[in-house]
Amino acid sequence: MSETQHEKCRICNGAFSALSMGEKNGYRLIACRSCGSVMADPWPTREDVEKLYADIQPEITHQPKFEIIIANTKKTITKVCNGKPEGTTFLDVGCRQGYAVNAAQSLDMKAKGIDSFDFFIRFSKEKYPSLDTDCMTAMDYAATGQQADVIYASETFCEQNDPDAYTAALAKILAPGGFLYIEEPNGNAFNVPAKFANWGFVDPPLNFLYVSKTGIEKMLARHGLKITRSYFTWSPFMRLLVTKK
Repeated sequence: MSETQHEKCRICNGAFSALSMGEKNGYRLIACRSCGSVMADPWPTREDVEKLYADIQPEITHQPKFEIIIANTKKTITKVCNGKPEGTTFLDVGCRQGYAVNAAQSLDMKAKGIDSFDFFIRFSKEKYPSLDTDCMTAMDYAATGQQADVIYASETFCEQNDPDAYTAALAKILAPGGFLYIEEPNGNAFNVPAKFANWGFVDPPLNFLYVSKTGIEKMLARHGLKITRSYFTWSPFMRLLVTKK
């Protein structure tokens, strides 16, 4: 497979000079020398991903120890809200099984979840009938003009076919004075495996973009967003608190 040439990096928007990071699932993995973000080549389309899911017919189940996940998410959301989550509006932009929406609702927040895959929405509605969840993208939601005081984005950038449009949508959804909380794999973390393709998280085309902190900071800035806090983690993941400039 030949390496695709890009004039600019999809993430940092700088001149793109590719660095090979190996291969996985028939995709080359290439890094931007400017910002360190890693991406699959060729770039998967939405149709590629939908075809894969159609072929495998995923059967969604609860994650192991999901009750602990919900409890820990409640703590995270409370921290993001400076200890006062009650009454604020909350949007999970990749809600999957509905755990973060469940956590926010239990904190008396006006909580909603969206996901671009209907099998996740069917699961969340079946398991948590009281939750407000819909099958739509962040771009779809932004087009409605609705905003949220808190946006929760966990492992969502790694699945975006148009990361710039996605970031623009998040900026439009975020209410003035609100917080965007991001948990995302860091493609340029010090503890990513030396053979990048051996990192268990990497699984194109189910995920295909592994942004660096430098890269995501530049992409956020292009859309009027800034990182105000970076939480320490031993794992090769970023935990970021973001506000409007």
